[in-house]
Amino acid sequence: MTQWFRRADAGSDGWFEAGDDSVVVRQASFDEPHGTASVAASRDELAWVHEQFGTLGAGLYTARYGALLNDSVEADAEPVTEAVTQPVTEAEFENAWRRARHGRNTSPPNPGGPLPQGTRRTGTVSKLPWGPGRTGLFVDLGLPIRCFVDLAGLPLDPEDWPAVGTVTEFEVTTVRFNFESGGDPQIRLRPTATPPPGRPWPRPGRP
Repeated sequence: MTQWFRRADAGSDGWFEAGDDSVVVRQASFDEPHGTASVAASRDELAWVHEQFGTLGAGLYTARYGALLNDSVEADAEPVTEAVTQPVTEAEFENAWRRARHGRNTSPPNPGGPLPQGTRRTGTVSKLPWGPGRTGLFVDLGLPIRCFVDLAGLPLDPEDWPAVGTVTEFEVTTVRFNFESGGDPQIRLRPTATPPPGRPWPRPGRP
C-alpha cells in the first residue's frame, strides 16, 4: 500500500511517497518549508533513464532532480527530535511534488554531475530539421543523448548558421527532461564563438 509522509524542521522540508516496503519511490524536498526545491526525484524515472541512457543519463537526472533517500521512511511512533516524520494525504504530497518539480525544472542543475553548466565539448552539427534561421539545430557530441542549440544562440542571419557537418566547440547551458513527452533528456548547448559574417566557423585548436 502506498503511503505519504512529511519530515520537516527549521532547515529542511521533505515529502515522501513510499511503497509497501516503506522504501521511498518519490521525494520532494526543499531547503526549508516553502523554500527552494532541492529534490524532485522518482525512483521509476531514474531506473528508466539509467536503462535507456546508462550512467550518463542517471548522472544528468540526479544533477537535475537531486538524489533520492535510499532508506525506508515511516511515521515516528514517538517524537524524539524536531524533525518528526508524520503521515500526510496523497493530495498534500502531490501539491508538494508539483511545487518541487516546477522548482527543479526552472532552476539550474545541482552542482557537479557528468556535464555541469559551462562544460566545453567539440561537436559536429548533425541536423537542421527546420532549416537555417528557424528553431535551432542538433549537434553530435558523441553521446547517447540528443544535443540541441536554440536559435537564440546562433547568428541572426540564417546564411551565417553552421551547415551540417560543421565541427566547432560548444558549451553546455543546461539539461532538460520532458517526462510528459517520453522523458528523453536533451542537452542544451551554445557555440563558444561565432564567426564574423561570411566567415567559416572556427574549428577547435585552429586559429
